[in-house]
Amino acid sequence: MGEWARRLLWVALLVGTLSAAALLGASSVRTWMELNDQQAVAGQEAADLDRRIVELEREIDRRTGAEAVRQAALCFGPYVEPGREVYTILGLEGCVAHAGSG
Repeated sequence: MGEWARRLLWVALLVGTLSAAALLGASSVRTWMELNDQQAVAGQEAADLDRRIVELEREIDRRTGAEAVRQAALCFGPYVEPGREVYTILGLEGCVAHAGSG
């Protein structure tokens, strides 16, 4: 094999190796970028869900607090405090409690 043929073979091997490395590297970079984008979207969704959880916890606290439970008992249960009259008006949420004379 002549000197030129050997040099040409080495150049061809070098170009082939560099081409393969570039293709594999480009694929890896593309995959990394896609995963980065997915992570950003997942992070935003997690933040949104965390905010929603806080809102729901506040709503639960509001509905299960002592005053809310007392009001629900007045409106929907058989509980009536002495000196109070409870009226239910269709179309309204909840009820209207009136302190009447007993």
